[in-house]
Amino acid sequence: MKDRERMEGRRKAVLTAAGILVTCVFLFPLYWMVATSLRPPGESFSNPSFFPSRIVFDSYILKNEHGISLFTYLKNSVVVSFGATALTLVLGVPASYGLARFKSRMISVLLFIFLVAQMLPSSLILTPLFVNFNKLGLINNHLGVILSDATITIPFVVIILRTYFKDIPKELEEAAIIDGCGPLGTFIRIMVPISYPGIVTATSMALFMSWGDMVFSLTFLNQEKLKTLPLILYKAMGELGVRWEILMAYSTVVVLPIVIVFICLQKYIVSGLTAGSVKG
Repeated sequence: MKDRERMEGRRKAVLTAAGILVTCVFLFPLYWMVATSLRPPGESFSNPSFFPSRIVFDSYILKNEHGISLFTYLKNSVVVSFGATALTLVLGVPASYGLARFKSRMISVLLFIFLVAQMLPSSLILTPLFVNFNKLGLINNHLGVILSDATITIPFVVIILRTYFKDIPKELEEAAIIDGCGPLGTFIRIMVPISYPGIVTATSMALFMSWGDMVFSLTFLNQEKLKTLPLILYKAMGELGVRWEILMAYSTVVVLPIVIVFICLQKYIVSGLTAGSVKG
């Protein structure tokens, strides 16, 4: 018995050590990115050690040739991503509830339209969006990018959340109606709280998609002060040359918010995606 417990303990220790090793391997590029962003200029090639000789934040506070700081682009990304996510929730959550609960001959047609919209590449809708936004005065306007991102995130959210609303027992709605709740009250007080894991998952994925968007920002934002972080990261890769500390600073500001959000909400994201994959 003791030998079996000893072997089990050794097996757990080996698995733990292997897990830690694999985690370190996957996290090392993230560490190297942050460490490089904190190095003095030129140290990335002159002294490529594991730790910076001294920590400096010049790459984060340095303004570019247009006199714009990194945090201006960060603010623009926050406005666009949170605006697109809010619009996606306002339109996507009720739409998914309607497609799951109300019976109509058009439901299958609407679902097909959402699936097609999800599969279409962003480049395919750039020209019609640009023509319409130009007429509406939404070029060089964050609202245009928000609306563009919503065309991609709303179908995704509807497809995810419909499975949650569809599998919630109808008896809960019937009980709420008996207690005096109308359709809107039933949706807000009963359906939304029950579908909280799915809504968190959909919100996180919509935020990730809009945060990393570069196609719409590149098309609709020409003024430097309005551009977002992914677009500046793309430009930095071609313009900064060997200034790797600046490039890594941009990359850190792009990646870290997503990592933090995922760490804080990973329980809901993993459970939401798992549940959504087995519900029909």
